[in-house]
Amino acid sequence: MKSVDGPVLVTGSGGFIGGRVVEILHAFGGLPVRASLRRWSSAVRVGRLPVDIVLCDVTDPAQVREAVAGVRSIVHCAYGNEHVTVEGTRNILAAAQAEGVDRVVHLSTMEVYGDVEGEVSEEAPVRRSGWEYRDSKIDAEHLCWRYADGGLPVTVLRPTIVYGPFSRNWTVEFARRLAAGGSFPARDDAQGTCNLVYVDDLVGVIHRALHREEGVGEAFNVNGEERITWWSYLDALNEGLGLPPLEAGGRLARRTRSAAMAPVRMAARRTLDRFERPIMEVYRTSPTAKRFMRWAEAMIRGTPSTGEYQLFRRSVGFSTDKARARLGYRARFSSSEGIRLSTSWLRHHGFVGVPELQWEPR
Repeated sequence: MKSVDGPVLVTGSGGFIGGRVVEILHAFGGLPVRASLRRWSSAVRVGRLPVDIVLCDVTDPAQVREAVAGVRSIVHCAYGNEHVTVEGTRNILAAAQAEGVDRVVHLSTMEVYGDVEGEVSEEAPVRRSGWEYRDSKIDAEHLCWRYADGGLPVTVLRPTIVYGPFSRNWTVEFARRLAAGGSFPARDDAQGTCNLVYVDDLVGVIHRALHREEGVGEAFNVNGEERITWWSYLDALNEGLGLPPLEAGGRLARRTRSAAMAPVRMAARRTLDRFERPIMEVYRTSPTAKRFMRWAEAMIRGTPSTGEYQLFRRSVGFSTDKARARLGYRARFSSSEGIRLSTSWLRHHGFVGVPELQWEPR
């Protein structure tokens, strides 16, 4: 088995991680890159690069086969709801096997381990929980191992909290919330481990997995070097944005508000899932409804959820010893440097001084 020496397809290139994979592989990877997008409107970021861009809905087997034709490796970053994550992965793996590609690198997540604590290695079992995202990622991994048993050279990466420029969940949304005065759990409720890995460190190990035979048929945790608390991350992000100091107290009040908002959050989610089309029509046609929906969304997103409390209190670390030994992985970005780069990007793109959290139709 040899390392790849031809074009690499990156699925989910319109997203945070996929877009950065395309940028770095194009600039430094030494391989022609084919960027796969679900829709042309998501080509804004990678469209400025002289790379091959293809339209590919990973749930469409015909589009997947066309996107995979002629490539020698695949970095599979695309995910979505259960159908997209599971069937999309199945289609990618089937097309890769038919094409005879030299390597598939599949991006999974630390969440496959469940709500564990302590130091976690790749030997730990995966645990279903009924959470669609987690369970669908487990199902996608099972598909990877099935195709690996059939001879397809697959490597699975399980990154932790991936942050940096363009990170919606862990950088942009946190910054918007901080800038708008939204609350987080109090300092005493945010002493759990924040397993940060800067996006460029993840892309670095992806590049290594493409070229190292030692990674084939294996899963690897991808984490940063430091184990800071969630409060330390929020505080550093807040300071980097030049905002007033975070209020550390008010533990009981914050918990009470979070508990009160939980049924509102659930009702809003169910209503939107069931009546999305008429709600979107009202949002577009009624200024009053639009203002109310934005206010309601700001209240919901500006209040810590019960799941956030669980995450922020959990003391867990994800060992990268295996990635070090087999892939030569070393995280190059400290949390302070990654946060500095992230906040510089956030300030440049105007995420500071936003008067309210902006809600837009999804």
